[in-house]
Amino acid sequence: MTCAMAAILGGLKDVIFGRLTLLALLNLAIAVALTVFAAGALIKYVVPLIPDGGGWLANVSTAGEFVASVAVVVLAIALSPAISMIVGGVLFFDVATSRIEKKIGAPPARAVPLGEAIWNNTRIALPALVLNLIVIPLYFIPVINAVVFYGLNGFLMGREYATVVAARHMSYRDAVAFRKRNGLAVFFVGLACSVIPFFAPLVGASAMTRFVHAAGRQ
Repeated sequence: MTCAMAAILGGLKDVIFGRLTLLALLNLAIAVALTVFAAGALIKYVVPLIPDGGGWLANVSTAGEFVASVAVVVLAIALSPAISMIVGGVLFFDVATSRIEKKIGAPPARAVPLGEAIWNNTRIALPALVLNLIVIPLYFIPVINAVVFYGLNGFLMGREYATVVAARHMSYRDAVAFRKRNGLAVFFVGLACSVIPFFAPLVGASAMTRFVHAAGRQ
C-alpha cells in the first residue's frame, strides 16, 4: 500500500503542475463538453415528450418533467467517469503513460498494434459504461449512492489503468495476472482516481505507471 500511495501522490503532482497538466485540462474540457451536451440534448428533446394535460394532470406533467430533468442530471453525473475514461483512454492515456515512463526511466514499452490497443481499451472501458447504467437506480439513494459511485468506479478505473499500463510491457494475459496479484493496491489507486473523475485518466496514467514499474521491481 505504501507503493500505491507514493504512486498516487506522484500522479497528482504530474497532473497539477507537471508534465500532464495540459493533457488533463484537455481531457476535462472534452469530457465535460460531451457530458453537458448529452444531458442538454436529453432535457431539450426527451423531457418535452412527457404529455401535457389540463387541471391536476398539468401538475402531474410538470412534476414529471422536473423529475425527468433531475434524473438526466443524475445520469450525467453517473456516466461522467465512464465518459472521461473513454475520452482519456482513446486520446491521451498512451501519450501520458509514455511521458511518465520516460520521466521515471522505465524500459521501453513494446509496440502494441493499433488494433490490439483499440480492442484492449474497448473491452476494459465498455464495462464501465454498462455497469454505471445498471446501478443508476442506486444513485438516487443517499449514502448508498456515494458508496456505489466511488466503490464501483474505483474498481473499474484500477482495473482499466493497471491492465493497460502493464500490457505495454507484457501480454494482455500477463497484464491481467499482474493486476489480480496486486488487487488491493490497484483498487486503492483506482479509488483515488474516482474522486476526481474528469482528471482520472491522467492521474491514473501517471500513478499506475509508477505503481506497475515499482511493483515489478519488488
